Amino acid sequence: MIAEEIQNSITEGKLLDDISEEIKAEFYKKPRVIVILDDDPTGTQTVHDVPIITEWSEETLSHTISKHNIFFILTNSRSLHTIEAYDLGFLLGKRLRKITELLGKTLIPISRSDSTLRGHYPIEIDGLKKGLDWAHCKEVFTPAFFEGGRYTFNDIHYVKEGQDFIPVSQTPFAQDNTFGFKSSNLREWVKEKTENNIKIENVGSVSIQTIRKDGIIQVTKELSKKEITIINATSPYDLQVVALASFKLNKDIVYRTAASFINAISSIRPKLFKINIALSLNERTLGGLTIIGSYVPKTTAQLNYLKNNNENLAFLEFKVNYLHEDEEFQKQIQTLSVLIDSFIKMSKDVVLYTTREVFTGATKTESLNIVNRVSSGLVGVVQNLTKKPKYLIAKGGITSSDIAVKGLGVKSAVVAGQAIPGVPVWILDTKSAFPGMPYIVFPGNVGDETALHQLILELS
Repeated sequence: MIAEEIQNSITEGKLLDDISEEIKAEFYKKPRVIVILDDDPTGTQTVHDVPIITEWSEETLSHTISKHNIFFILTNSRSLHTIEAYDLGFLLGKRLRKITELLGKTLIPISRSDSTLRGHYPIEIDGLKKGLDWAHCKEVFTPAFFEGGRYTFNDIHYVKEGQDFIPVSQTPFAQDNTFGFKSSNLREWVKEKTENNIKIENVGSVSIQTIRKDGIIQVTKELSKKEITIINATSPYDLQVVALASFKLNKDIVYRTAASFINAISSIRPKLFKINIALSLNERTLGGLTIIGSYVPKTTAQLNYLKNNNENLAFLEFKVNYLHEDEEFQKQIQTLSVLIDSFIKMSKDVVLYTTREVFTGATKTESLNIVNRVSSGLVGVVQNLTKKPKYLIAKGGITSSDIAVKGLGVKSAVVAGQAIPGVPVWILDTKSAFPGMPYIVFPGNVGDETALHQLILELS
């Protein structure tokens, strides 16, 4: 049975030695900077004490690259239309190349995207390569994300649900209105997403057998064979070997990864961050705010569990059926802001959630416009708040990005750690609407149905 084979591979991987010190030593052999272009804020879900910037002027990039050897740029490119995603990739590539050359640093660009394969691929990678002037660079593709139960085995990407390992194309994520797909085999997926411009035979892969038995030298050879290489991985060790091999290859590489690879290449491990301990006594008396924008089934299950098991929360619905009635839409925003302010002042925790019915457009573009319209409404609610919440949990990728950047005016933040595995906590900068407030980015597809309930209980 495939589930047993994958589970055995996971178990065996846990017994293998950590090689982070070797990676660190190789990294510091020359001045390098790891820049993670994050297509939504959830890519920060496995690291700690790493800065995030939300704007990318040459001045900001130059300052950040000179001060840090790893940082995130929150691009929120998943909310953009295709040509916009390409243009942004091109712009960032051009600026990063210019600045790293001026500062004498070797650039390691990582395009961090969704572990269930939703996002602008290959278009934003194409833009990034063009901007970097890396036309013939290598591309390493590794969507494994262990904290979220995502594994790649025999070139097939799986999502773990309970004891089952489900090929990703058979999950609700593959039915995404904007970024849907049909292939679970990643070599076939690349062919599908490039509309047959890249053939399967032109996509390489590194097997778990090669990583664990043949070692660094052979993995380095495998990475050099094809322009695009799929990485199989069921343990952090697998990704560590690939990270070390890619350094030794000493060629230009663009990485398309989920969050777990960032741990491997940076030698930073996840770290739990206790939010309540960090809050002052005064802050602990305020009400907290949770905003749920994600529509994936797992998020809806978490919301339903929350409603059925916590009578102390105030639940407010953002009604999506008002999307095209601007007067009602704006009135709803004002009303919800006032209500949330009053609950925060009364030390009552609030959950604001969007109508669970999914509204779609006739095309992928129309569907993305609807998503962005809903997000703009949630942003409006946050912009109108006058009371600082004890914490703010934002559930969903586009939702959490828009609330941070547009709702709270965040220009920079620091990843303090994780509230629970896979759920990062940001500490907001002094220029944001609520300086120092813990901002919790809760991905739509992380945790079981009790996870959000347990987190809010802990914060209460």
